[in-house]
Amino acid sequence: MPRLRLLPFLLLLSTLPAAGQEGPRNRFETARLDWDAGRYIEALTTLEALLHDPSPDLEEEIALLTGELFDVWEITPDGRGVRWSPTGKLAAYQRGAGGAVETFILELGEGGLKEVGRVRGSGLVFSPVRDAVAYLALDETSELREARAKLREEIVPTDRASFMRLRASLASLDAEHTRIVVRDLAAGGEVEVQTGGVAVQSLLYRPGSDELFLLGNRGGDPQTSHVWRVRRDGPVEAVTRTPGPKTSPFFAAGGSVLVYGSGAGKVAVTDLESGDTRTLEGSRPVTSADGLSLAFVRNDDGEGTVTVLPLREFDAVPKVVARVPFPVAEMTSQGCPSCPVLSGLSFSPDGSTVAFQAMPREDWELFLVSAEGGEEGGVIRFTREIQHDLFPQFLRGGRLLATKGEGRHRRAFLFGSGGEPKRLFRNNTLRTVAPEYEWAPSPDGTKLLIVAERDGNTVSPERGVYLLDLSRKVTREDLLARIRRNLKEESALLARAKRTFAPLAQEIRSAVGEVSVPRLFRHEQALFRFGSKHISQPGNRMAIDYLVSELRGFGHEPELQWFDARGYRSANVVVRIPGNVSPDVVYAVSAHFDSNNRSPGADDNTSATVGLLEMARVLSGHPLPATVEIAFFTGEEAGLLGSREYVRRAVESGKVLVGALNNDMVGWAENHRLDNTIRYSNDGIRDVQHGAAILFSDLVTYDAKYYKSTDAAAYFDAFGDIVGGIGSYPILANPHYHQVHDVLETVNHQLVAEVAKVTVASAILLASSPSRLNDLVVREGAQGFTASWTPAVESDVTGYIVRYGPPSDPERHHLSVPEAEAVLPGAGSGTVVLVKAVNSRGLEGWDWARTEIGNEGRPLSR
Repeated sequence: MPRLRLLPFLLLLSTLPAAGQEGPRNRFETARLDWDAGRYIEALTTLEALLHDPSPDLEEEIALLTGELFDVWEITPDGRGVRWSPTGKLAAYQRGAGGAVETFILELGEGGLKEVGRVRGSGLVFSPVRDAVAYLALDETSELREARAKLREEIVPTDRASFMRLRASLASLDAEHTRIVVRDLAAGGEVEVQTGGVAVQSLLYRPGSDELFLLGNRGGDPQTSHVWRVRRDGPVEAVTRTPGPKTSPFFAAGGSVLVYGSGAGKVAVTDLESGDTRTLEGSRPVTSADGLSLAFVRNDDGEGTVTVLPLREFDAVPKVVARVPFPVAEMTSQGCPSCPVLSGLSFSPDGSTVAFQAMPREDWELFLVSAEGGEEGGVIRFTREIQHDLFPQFLRGGRLLATKGEGRHRRAFLFGSGGEPKRLFRNNTLRTVAPEYEWAPSPDGTKLLIVAERDGNTVSPERGVYLLDLSRKVTREDLLARIRRNLKEESALLARAKRTFAPLAQEIRSAVGEVSVPRLFRHEQALFRFGSKHISQPGNRMAIDYLVSELRGFGHEPELQWFDARGYRSANVVVRIPGNVSPDVVYAVSAHFDSNNRSPGADDNTSATVGLLEMARVLSGHPLPATVEIAFFTGEEAGLLGSREYVRRAVESGKVLVGALNNDMVGWAENHRLDNTIRYSNDGIRDVQHGAAILFSDLVTYDAKYYKSTDAAAYFDAFGDIVGGIGSYPILANPHYHQVHDVLETVNHQLVAEVAKVTVASAILLASSPSRLNDLVVREGAQGFTASWTPAVESDVTGYIVRYGPPSDPERHHLSVPEAEAVLPGAGSGTVVLVKAVNSRGLEGWDWARTEIGNEGRPLSR
């Protein structure tokens, strides 16, 4: 049997600290424990002190705990489709949509990447032998614009099959109106290449030459496509012959062989000299660094195999090198059609080892096997995570790059000689998450282009492009600055929270102290027994009846909001707790109780549903100054139906809805930590929920601006920027999401309780405080600038706080006024103006109304 030759790092073990070791190491471990528990101020204080101690060297561990280890530069705040040239000298990204797509070409130098050109088009590929690129230019038409508009209307697909047909139709139209253009980067000239009527999907250069090929179809038949050789002096020539669609073509064996997907579960290899083609059972092929070996996977009756095919001889026999009793990855995704392909397979740089992705239980893990095959049991499991491990990519030097998590929040990790993964990309903050979407390592393996939401804003369409340098670690000075900045921000957050909640602290502690894990679990058990609660399933009506019965038992009389949709009848269940000071002012707290049509939905979303049931019990007989409506939405999994119906009725009735919390998937935990994410549109509500977690629970909270394609979107669309709430995404990566194994034993019931406490505390604070003011404007008059706003909607407001100053110090000047107007001495163009109401209990509004004086004294929107 051939000897299994695996990477050296598999033979190395992490060095453990010696027993009883004293000094800096123990202090660091104390800081790590504080960090885990969310005691960030204590942890940061210790870490700052440790960085002043030169021995032992803890910089790398401190950097990895608090953020990024390697230097990162922002290339652009808006880009996607990152790629490198074969030499690594050039890189590219694209921006825009449709006919307005631009691709930016970058050159790598001493100072990083700098722009050296741009083209109006997409799908750019670099010539391997000269400074030239080929790209696809799209001729915009009214037909294309209409097709895009129709697709945008399907933000939440009501029928996945029709949605996918719309996407396929648009892709076909794009291809029909696409031209190929070649640009000489040195001379700056462009040449348009004739396609002979072939609708172009993508381009590729043959290695070691300037010969261009395209993937596309002729005659408008999307079911049959081919790879075509582009000739400068004549029509294109098809180099593939077999019927059916071709996918993801690439060259191997020095460019003498073309490899591509050929229909479902087929890999095709075409010899470009003879035209001969071999078709093999499998999918997602990858080639070794020298191009002389091909690997692909196959699944058959629950068994997965990895096969290696030598390419030195065209008729070589493929060899199964790994056989496992569970599925291997047949997925390739990186979030955009024109991105470089990521696969669940990768060869080591010397071609001796294959890394592959497989699913021994509910989540993907990484495995290693010799490319020559091994004896029985020769497959080595490399990861044992609770969440998905995906897309292994070997880099030069033997390091393995991979990602973790679910599509809305994946993160890149690097496995080195110690075997422990190092997280590569973050934003060096404590609270705000940074979802990643694309990864492109440079050919020499020293740099990484990443597309991510480093600012945590998943709402805006812009995603930043970042360059991470694996050869340059952050300095001690940079690390100290990071820690001091976070310590300052965390201390300020805590001080604001204490000040905000002080008048209500005793009341809130009493309320959250009533939250009961056994009660929560009893509700979870009951709802879980109904199976799927999708509107098409019997469990939906059973859940409605259960919610009504329990709520009545708490002393409420719930409203049932019945409606018909998708051929089914279902209802929201709404409890109204009238306010005792300003009953016309309403706060909504919601969660959807339905589940995916094949899933019992223990986390998605029984976990949040039971938290609201416990809130309804705790607040029964505990009215707040404003009205609180606890809404259990139906039909979220069928297209956000219940939230849309609730909001439709609220608008129709003229409801004064001033704030909303929406919780979704709050019970799954990837590790020992009780942590979760605040998903918000409103900064004030975000900080209220952080404060509630810090002061009244054991929950560690992160945040992301995130509400699209969730029930919170209905609130935002109708009532504006009033949204908060807690949900697993995009910080966690539940492998049970929408699966049949989203079952009760995967839920952390204490985590559900901690989220319920934060929700109760947040609702009490919001409903006891003035809401954000509306219609703030600043006008210039004889006395200078005067700010005015619509009076607060609450009946117990006694006055207003006004702050104003330059953008760098917007709270420089302080005023208190009794009416909805204030003169602003010394204000001028560019001054930021902030206003809050204050009520008779001394509680300030939970968010500032904000404007900025324009160049001519006009207010600018927030």
